[in-house]
Amino acid sequence: MKKFFVTLLLITAVAISSTVRAAEFEMVEYSAQVKLQWLAAAGIPQAQKFLKEINRPVFFTANNLNDFERLQRVNSLYQELNFAAAINFVREKNYSNVMDLACSLSPRAMILGDDGRKVIVGELATVCLIGDWMVDEFGAQSKNTVDYEVISIEDSNAMMTNADKFTGEICIIEQGVMIYLDDLQRGKMYDNIHAILKKHGGCMITSDFTQKKYFTDVAAALYGSDAPTLYAETKAMYEKVLDDKIADEVLQDERTAMDFLAQHGLKAEKIPLFSTTPGLYCAKDFTAEQLAKVNAVAMKKYLWVITPID
Repeated sequence: MKKFFVTLLLITAVAISSTVRAAEFEMVEYSAQVKLQWLAAAGIPQAQKFLKEINRPVFFTANNLNDFERLQRVNSLYQELNFAAAINFVREKNYSNVMDLACSLSPRAMILGDDGRKVIVGELATVCLIGDWMVDEFGAQSKNTVDYEVISIEDSNAMMTNADKFTGEICIIEQGVMIYLDDLQRGKMYDNIHAILKKHGGCMITSDFTQKKYFTDVAAALYGSDAPTLYAETKAMYEKVLDDKIADEVLQDERTAMDFLAQHGLKAEKIPLFSTTPGLYCAKDFTAEQLAKVNAVAMKKYLWVITPID
């Protein structure tokens, strides 16, 4: 029955429009699901369950990706750090409202929803179709606390309409989207975030302004001087499946990034990814030396907490 329902969802997704099939459905296949694959490979039980329930094959294996073993280890660690850092921040600050933007096929919303927090996931239509079904497969509370909504981060009306569904301050989570946007799209997104935070209060958290240094440090923790090669291979992997270039140099300089935020009425405080040493699922495969280096990365100020200037 589950397999039938997933198939029905995917057929429905295809039927939405030819444009959705050509663009959004492929994004699910080539971006959202890849991140889910890495989270599942890290050993996160909820991600493994999510991947199993949607009943779709993984895209990358040793048969179709050169340097697969190292790329999987590095990307799984990077994705788990992002995944866990956001959850920990929300819990430590005790946000009751979470707006998770472009989080891909991730069980993070379900985990936070099972805490009793209200979570709205803003995503592509096809991701929302799958997410709506998957919330019923998770814990007792997420089906009542998590909503998937089709939201373009450039659409000021959709962004604010969904933000208005919350009562109280909001923690907006966004990780890994900025490198896919052009300058106009990026500016619109941050204008919309500014408007939401000014009206509702709260903050946005992201690691986008440090992603290149951050990912390279993650790779170096496991593979030392080969880190630049692993970064380049990962970038090439995503560019190949997305058939597009990734703007990974944009706003990676701190001063430039802070000026950009100020132009949109925002400021940022840099904080460590974790306030205490994280317990990572993928750490079970690390040597003592690797674990020490990973823990050092986890204490670096790669998470930006963004709020309005006034």
